[in-house]
Amino acid sequence: MRTFAPLADRDLPVPGELLDALVDTLGPPGPWVLIGATARDLALILGGVTLPRRATNDVDIAVAAHDAGDFDALLATIGEPTRAWQRRRLLGQHVDVVPFGDLERDGDVVIHESSVSVLGCAEAAANADLVTLPSGRLLPVAPLELIAVLKLIAFAGRQPAETKDADDLLTVLRAASEGIYGDETWDDEVAMAATDFDHELAGAYRLGRRGIACVTNDRVPRVLQVATQSQRTVRLVWRGTRAGLLEAWLEGLWAGGQPGDAEASSV
Repeated sequence: MRTFAPLADRDLPVPGELLDALVDTLGPPGPWVLIGATARDLALILGGVTLPRRATNDVDIAVAAHDAGDFDALLATIGEPTRAWQRRRLLGQHVDVVPFGDLERDGDVVIHESSVSVLGCAEAAANADLVTLPSGRLLPVAPLELIAVLKLIAFAGRQPAETKDADDLLTVLRAASEGIYGDETWDDEVAMAATDFDHELAGAYRLGRRGIACVTNDRVPRVLQVATQSQRTVRLVWRGTRAGLLEAWLEGLWAGGQPGDAEASSV
């Protein structure tokens, strides 16, 4: 969706050689994408957003696979095995690998006696931002609008045991009106008008509308269903703060998910 200027080593949230190794192993953008906390940090850094963010050393990627055997064969090419089936150790760092693609069934993958919700991963790969690493390699990174969707899906699958994804969602929604993303929001007449020209709310609305526009028609109802079912719990985790921000994002999701809104969603 966006192509950013090259980054310097000091700008990277994880070692550049680790990201280089992933690109060398997995190849050009298309069948894989960086997701999770590292993608979140890169999206904020690239957007010139200085909001505080949750510290983490996690590196998460999503890779396309035809079936479980194909995924396991690909997994074996990434570093060394660990006790967890989806986790590899590469250059001293843990890399969690999420499968998506042909082995999905309604946004879920059942593999190694585990059921994983991967809704949003295929969309993130298809609409990845392209980041030029210091080495010159191109790294596909989930864009901010789909990081929000992925955080929602992750929170729905983990709550109430874990709330970190809801915290990350709040950071992402706030970032939507900051830096480069905030500049884009000022130019989005649809988002500004929909939120009575409140710039912060317009950023969240725009993020929702753009995020759902990346989702294929048959998967849109599932995302909207998860959003509807999770909103009350998200509000509880946020302790009643920023309710307007959540409502604006949800309104953007619903507006972008309506038939015939594709043109407006591309603004």
